[in-house]
Amino acid sequence: MLKKFNLLSFCKDNLDLSIAFILALISSFLVEFNKDTLVKALNLEVLLLLACLMLVVAGFRLIGILDFCYKKCFLLVANTRSLARLFIFINFFISMLVTNDVSLIIFVPLAINAFMLIGRKDLLIPVVSLQTIAANMGSMFTPIGNPQNLFIYTYFNYDILSFFKVTAPTFLVCFFLLIAFTHHIDTNSLKIGKSKLTPIDKKKAYAFSALFLLCILCVLNVLNVYIVGSIVVIAVFFISKRLFLKVDYKLLSLFLLLFIFVHNITNFEGLRDFCFEFVGHYEYFVSLCLSQIISNVPATVMLSTFVKDPDALLLGVNVGGLGTIIASMASLISFKAYVKVEGAKPLYYLKKFTNYNLKFLLILIVLHFAIPSLF
Repeated sequence: MLKKFNLLSFCKDNLDLSIAFILALISSFLVEFNKDTLVKALNLEVLLLLACLMLVVAGFRLIGILDFCYKKCFLLVANTRSLARLFIFINFFISMLVTNDVSLIIFVPLAINAFMLIGRKDLLIPVVSLQTIAANMGSMFTPIGNPQNLFIYTYFNYDILSFFKVTAPTFLVCFFLLIAFTHHIDTNSLKIGKSKLTPIDKKKAYAFSALFLLCILCVLNVLNVYIVGSIVVIAVFFISKRLFLKVDYKLLSLFLLLFIFVHNITNFEGLRDFCFEFVGHYEYFVSLCLSQIISNVPATVMLSTFVKDPDALLLGVNVGGLGTIIASMASLISFKAYVKVEGAKPLYYLKKFTNYNLKFLLILIVLHFAIPSLF
């Protein structure tokens, strides 16, 4: 029997989507409707490419290829510190390929299970907090690492080398910061039985790898997004229809509504001029601060039309993923995974998580001032 739909509960559970809908609706009454400019403003190519990547990553998860790689790496672990670094740096590097939220969905529960297994519950909060930072900052390196990067890359027509030139310095600094922040973890030896490797379906692995490559070529503007989208949808239909249920339709809807809102306010003359004047001079700090309040994905879409320096926006929204628990919505994935642990301390987690984040954020802001040519 189908559960009765409760609109109030839905709005409470999806507050960001509800706010975006209200903004899109109200702003639509302030401007004259223009079908041609609205369709262009919806950025359907970005949404289609994002949906394709979601389908492919869901396919990788389905066949267990990410879990297979994790268990392979697990065989190399010798002590507590190396175990912590294994999970943290897996998130750091994997996130740039499968997105920050997907890497956290996969590897945070695995890290929690591993540390509970060796009786080191005391390390859960620092490890999970640093995993989250690693996923958020690792994902900033590539155009497909997170939704805001994909949007910025396509919206501002970056070429891949120019994109890496902007993101690489911060990415490298975060790599060394993660090493430094894990140095305090002890090096007690581990005694864990070897994990049995589950065989993967090679045919499906090759198929999803090919689809992933097509998506990458699409990001690089080598292939047409509509052709690639058609291929991915048809392939997934025949491989596993249930993967269509794994697409984050909420995120796609949020993007769509924010695109409408941004389109409307950019056509509202008085407000448009103010935003261009204000945002255009302080892209980095406006995007960083706005991310703390509404998270970095909506901040990216809202500010994109008004920025004069897309590099500053790219850095601002990614560095802005540090700070509050909602600065990057992916951070909530880790928090929800931790609070399920028996005897979890949610308030203490938030305190330590914020502490780690603010330290990273402060260091990166100082570097932005000290070496503006790189940061």
